[in-house]
Amino acid sequence: MRKSDTRARIVASAGVLLRRHGYHATGLAQIIAHSGAPRGSVYFLFPGGKEQLAVAAVNEWTAEFERRIRALHAAHDTARGWVEAMADEFIGELRASGYTEGLPITIITLDSVPASAALTVACRSAYDTWLTALTEGLVAHGALAEHAERLAKLMLASLEGAAVLCRAYQSTAPLEQIVPFVLEQLPTGAGEPRYTG
Repeated sequence: MRKSDTRARIVASAGVLLRRHGYHATGLAQIIAHSGAPRGSVYFLFPGGKEQLAVAAVNEWTAEFERRIRALHAAHDTARGWVEAMADEFIGELRASGYTEGLPITIITLDSVPASAALTVACRSAYDTWLTALTEGLVAHGALAEHAERLAKLMLASLEGAAVLCRAYQSTAPLEQIVPFVLEQLPTGAGEPRYTG
């Protein structure tokens, strides 16, 4: 197996376990066992240990979620359709995982920031990247630029908070209940008055 394939498998396993259990509750031995990669490969590819591996997982999530935000935006003509599609996708993931997986960096942020400088930078970069993608999508759908950033933060904060509640209640009801309130804040369709906040 190529080194790049082995690395991808290790990072993917780290991502699953960190997303479910958080940074401190996930051991390097667990990641090695889950990935099936040779122990030596893990130490060779990630000489910085679990912290370096966690940063790699956060970076992978950052890129993947940005891609999904932008792809769903491109697939929908209205802000409402875009937001509903993002919510539906996230609801499906929560159910499929048995409510063990919420937004990927929530738990890492809560239990590792600011204690780990490297993870603080990685998590902050993830949020910045996602907020930029959401803000640009909102502007493209008619939100005024000066309000789009605040609305993007409301969307992301609502999603993260709802994900925590969904996990606690083992139900997607909390997320489903907040979506209508987020939709009320969105810009209207083309040719209609623009969102002013």
